[in-house]
Amino acid sequence: MAKILVVEDDADLSEVLRITLSNKGHSVKALSGGKDALPMLRAYKYDLIILDWMMPDVSGVDVLKAFRESGGKTPVLMLTAKTTVDDKEKALDLGADDYLTKPFHARELLARVRALLRRPQSMAQTILRAGDLELDPVSCTVLKDGKPLKLRPKVYSMLEFFMRHPNQVFSPEAILDRVWMDDSTASPDTVRTHIKLLRRSIDSSDRESFIENVRNRGYLMRIEGAVSETPDIS
Repeated sequence: MAKILVVEDDADLSEVLRITLSNKGHSVKALSGGKDALPMLRAYKYDLIILDWMMPDVSGVDVLKAFRESGGKTPVLMLTAKTTVDDKEKALDLGADDYLTKPFHARELLARVRALLRRPQSMAQTILRAGDLELDPVSCTVLKDGKPLKLRPKVYSMLEFFMRHPNQVFSPEAILDRVWMDDSTASPDTVRTHIKLLRRSIDSSDRESFIENVRNRGYLMRIEGAVSETPDIS
């Protein structure tokens, strides 16, 4: 099965994670701090990294940032007690592939692990492309015809979501769940407003919009020849 690195300073939780994952046949290396994680990541290749956000020596966020800046592409699942949208957005913007809020159930952990391990390595944290658009998930930058675009944070998050799931239809409610997460102030009107902002930024007058309206269903981003990272989850 998979080779997994767990970095968690809570000894009891670390042991639970090790046992839970080992019982599923995975090879697990558990570390108690971020300071030890960086040399391990330089020396060994893992299929998945499970990384605690808050650690006393080097935080999980700092480990994640250093790993991505060094070119590391292994999927990273962040464990965090932080629950605000800003905190979650920060982790995702720095290159986390997913996050899990403490406390969590073992079944949910294993489901997230399965989903990340199914993701083709060739598509994890690589440059995403659509026509004249290029999106770099590591640096959180977008180029259009080679020139940088300045996007609002949620417009960027929406574009990345669509580019990771090309040619799939998502209802406004599904987009809210995946881009705005638990922000109770967001609504379908919020989605529609950001769709307009996204189109204004990425579309060109000489071709149809990347983002299509599908009547009574929602929106999709049409990318010819693209393959989604995951099956239709709308």
